[in-house]
Amino acid sequence: MDKVTIRVSAVTEIDPEQMCKPGKHPLTVKARSLLCYWAVRKLGYSVPELSKMLGLSQPLGSISVKRGENIAEVDQLELMED
Repeated sequence: MDKVTIRVSAVTEIDPEQMCKPGKHPLTVKARSLLCYWAVRKLGYSVPELSKMLGLSQPLGSISVKRGENIAEVDQLELMED
């Protein structure tokens, strides 16, 4: 999970601690959503497990995964660098 957090921090240019704090700042939401997407879809974390780790409700965790998927697709971001 630490490597995912570092990767998200690199592509969004946001401090890893900031992305896990509550808030609705657009950059924080983008980073958190990307983190959720990669953790669930690429690393196999469950939404309830990840939601608990990040202090999110389960519905918000699910929404974040979907939002993160859209962000990764639109911005052409991959978990692993080429």
